[in-house]
Amino acid sequence: MIELPDHDALVDFARGHPVARWNHSARRFDRAWGLGEAASFTDHGRFGHLLLAFGAPDDAARLAAEILAGPPAGDLGGFDIVVVPRDSPVSSIDQLKWRHDWEWFWTTTMPERRPGEAAVERLDVADPHVAGELTELLDVSSPTTSALPGDPTVDHWYGIRAAERGLVACAAESERASGSSNLRAIAVHPALRGRGLGADVTTAVMRAGFEAGLHAVTLGMYSDNETAARPMYQRLGFQLGQEFATYAVSA
Repeated sequence: MIELPDHDALVDFARGHPVARWNHSARRFDRAWGLGEAASFTDHGRFGHLLLAFGAPDDAARLAAEILAGPPAGDLGGFDIVVVPRDSPVSSIDQLKWRHDWEWFWTTTMPERRPGEAAVERLDVADPHVAGELTELLDVSSPTTSALPGDPTVDHWYGIRAAERGLVACAAESERASGSSNLRAIAVHPALRGRGLGADVTTAVMRAGFEAGLHAVTLGMYSDNETAARPMYQRLGFQLGQEFATYAVSA
């Protein structure tokens, strides 16, 4: 295992793997390591201190195990969450408890325009009423969302309003500094699903990023949402970058 000093070194070690290129921001670089055909980096988010390993599953499991065993774990303050490729053999790492599986997607292609994009608006979450609307929508439509109003890693929130219902769809955008935007908290009110609102808000945020000069757009999808979400993302040009499993780290 070797420690990688910066974002460029991470991308080089991973041979341009899309997770290194498009899912890691140089401005938020903390620590990173490589081992064999896998690499990893640390981050902080809604669920605490995170270690994410990607690449070959066997090497990713070895890398995560070495980091958790320390050093260097001793000077990291511990992790709350560990993410590894889905087929990684982590059964020997006693402190990991499985939480969920998910997929990471990416695209460098501008989507075709959708008529519903016209209804998408930038949301001012500094307004307590708007923040409350967002929180209420996410509570009923995506309670395990990775972002909520007030998250400092979110650059912009977008949404769609419907007469008499208020906010019915939303998406968060972050990580522009890495040359890509990461879409999070894509949600549609359960009563209005199947009408294309998710595709409308996703397409509008993708277009905003590409028109601003970004090179890629990425997103994560919980695996239990595969039937509804995967076909939509594929239609919008996204391709699978890595299948992941998320684990909580026990004390």
